[in-house]
Amino acid sequence: MRGYVVLKKTCMRDRIRDTLVSRILDGTYPAGTQLKELYLAREFDVSQAPIREALRELEGSGLVTSERFRGTRVRGADCAEMRESYELRMMLEMRSVTLAAPYEPVLLDDLTEHLRLMDAAVKVDDSEAYIDSALRFHRRLVESSGNRTFLSVWDSLLWDIRGRIALRRLADQGKSLKALANLHRTLLARLRAQDVEGATERVKALLERVCAAFDESPAQVG
Repeated sequence: MRGYVVLKKTCMRDRIRDTLVSRILDGTYPAGTQLKELYLAREFDVSQAPIREALRELEGSGLVTSERFRGTRVRGADCAEMRESYELRMMLEMRSVTLAAPYEPVLLDDLTEHLRLMDAAVKVDDSEAYIDSALRFHRRLVESSGNRTFLSVWDSLLWDIRGRIALRRLADQGKSLKALANLHRTLLARLRAQDVEGATERVKALLERVCAAFDESPAQVG
């Protein structure tokens, strides 16, 4: 029962967080909008605790700022900061691919399953399911490095939020989920071939494609 309660609480926090991210990105909450915990708690019919947790995650990603006595306000996504975070992610994942070699069958099987779910999401144009599976794919790569600090840093960058921002930007620029899934497929092929250099290059190319979503754009979006 305790595990069920924790899971339910976590899912509610995630639902609230994702809704707030969507509202920030589609302009419902423009920069400067104050996000009041009590008002949001009433809207979502929850206590203020999951609202506070969701806002804390958004603050960690840079989408909102919190000041004492002034509350939480929408900041929007900083494109320069997003590019920098993807550059760090690229370094972590490229090094992880090197450290993980030779690639064990269990790793390849896990990545194959994540890619299968990505393909299924592409077929029904489900961007939320796609990003969930893509993030599991990449986190598994970092985990396979055996470097716990790498994984801790990767997790601390809140890719649930950053990934969704990037995906929204790519969609607005006419980039398809299918093209991204195909890049993951070529990466997996290099891993299966035990081609460390080729796999590293594929990781770089894939993340550079995503990072490009934040090029030639205003300093703030949302």
